[in-house]
Amino acid sequence: MKISKEDLIRINGGFGGSLRSDSSIEFALQQQKNRKLGPYRKLAYLWRAILVNRPFSDGNKRTAVFLAFAFTDEYNKKIDRDLIVHHALSIAKKNITNIRQIEWRLKNAIK
Repeated sequence: MKISKEDLIRINGGFGGSLRSDSSIEFALQQQKNRKLGPYRKLAYLWRAILVNRPFSDGNKRTAVFLAFAFTDEYNKKIDRDLIVHHALSIAKKNITNIRQIEWRLKNAIK
């Protein structure tokens, strides 16, 4: 996905949040440049940064779900709305940090 830190801050600002810490976002954005990673893995890094590390004061889950919808637009995919929300809530609640598990959940909801 082509996204910048400023884009993430603007998206999250629309949900009433503000940036508290950007180290996890910086790492996830660095992963976006890795040509060896597929698009789902790159999105998984963004999701982990947002859902587990909670860099924003509010709207972290909404920001992550918004990114999933942007991903579907960019890659012309279909999304199961209920399932993607379920996965976002579950990852945040259980603090799932394993990128493969997050990627599997994204692939499960976005086809």
